[in-house]
Amino acid sequence: MRCNKLMIMHLLKNLNTLTITAVLACASISNLSAQLLHNQYPCAECAVYDNNGNDLRGFIISNKRDLYSKGDVVNNASDNMWGYMEIRSATVPSVNKSGERKGDLNYVESIVATSVLYKTKDGAEGTWWARECNSPKGPLTSKMVKPEGDALDIPIVRYETITEALEPKVFTIVEYYNDLYNERDYDILLKNYFLVENGTIKNLDDYKSIISFYNNFLKKFTYVDDPILGKRSFITLMTAASGNKYIGYFNIVNGKLAGKFEAIDFQYEKDKDTLVKKVFTKLTGSTVYVYGDDNFDLEKPIVKYAREHDIKLKRRHTDTPIKFNEDK
Repeated sequence: MRCNKLMIMHLLKNLNTLTITAVLACASISNLSAQLLHNQYPCAECAVYDNNGNDLRGFIISNKRDLYSKGDVVNNASDNMWGYMEIRSATVPSVNKSGERKGDLNYVESIVATSVLYKTKDGAEGTWWARECNSPKGPLTSKMVKPEGDALDIPIVRYETITEALEPKVFTIVEYYNDLYNERDYDILLKNYFLVENGTIKNLDDYKSIISFYNNFLKKFTYVDDPILGKRSFITLMTAASGNKYIGYFNIVNGKLAGKFEAIDFQYEKDKDTLVKKVFTKLTGSTVYVYGDDNFDLEKPIVKYAREHDIKLKRRHTDTPIKFNEDK
């Protein structure tokens, strides 16, 4: 039952004393939930193994096979120079930090925890993290706990162990299973990366095409952490060997390429305008490069949107010898 002021005023006129008390209690809870979260930490045990399957253990059980099948393709096709991760986020209770119920679980003040699976060269690792106080910009937090019951199928490590392993990778594919993730996490923790929704890349061989395409794309940079690139964004258009078409769009964040990756499958003509608007609302650069050898009939809506929003466009084909850093 949702409580608001109009509802309460109406009920106060018509309900008996007992009901009035219940309504006021509901209003108090509603106001509490609207306040800023003050509990600092999530329940680590809940994040790892005790959240009705919406935890790291549940993610391993459901996704280990998928992680290996895709991660092995990525590792082999890139000579282990690309990283592959799968993530799924869920709310877990926080832990009361003070008062009579200090240490108790608080389900009202829940915190989003992200379960992470990483495909190593010869196996896999799992971890989790959250943001303190559930703040999008709060400090990252995590805690190692030993799960009860059956042992987890893959080693659980601190998230720093995985991010350190990903540091030398030229690119990382982050495949997500719901949209509760915080992009800032990956802006901080990873080098060049893109987020892609699970199920977008339907053909395993497409991962090979993606790696080949973006390795060539990276060659168009003298180096990515160049201040001159700070106000530039990139739209990339590619066709995999399977014939599937994809769009990737990137900003330069913390001197790295940070982006999203989607399949292109237009059902209606208006879908083109919808996609272009979605892409540009995510881009931050005043200059946008369109990179690829096929426009997929997106040229007109791209040019139109850029003109209406005073965005400078530059077209680049995959065989261009010009480096993005050299382009004034």
